[in-house]
Amino acid sequence: MASLPGESPLRGKYGEPPEYVAQWLLPVGAVVLGVVLLVMGEGAAGLMLLAGGGGVGFWFSRLSSAAEAARERWARSLYCRQCPATFLREDAVTV
Repeated sequence: MASLPGESPLRGKYGEPPEYVAQWLLPVGAVVLGVVLLVMGEGAAGLMLLAGGGGVGFWFSRLSSAAEAARERWARSLYCRQCPATFLREDAVTV
């Protein structure tokens, strides 16, 4: 797929998927603040921040792994100029 020129109209359809960069500052900050609040005796607020930070962190990790899997699939895929279609290298059949 690296041979597809940048000005090609098919670049949006067959181009490289965007990289997902997770911003870990928000969930880590929420977890740290939750721990601080738990230590200070604010149990309900601390637990809510711990659960929220953990949930957002889990959500970010799922988004990041899905984007990475899409990029790996794109890197292994080939483009047929006659069909046009994309397929994985391991599914390729020579004619």
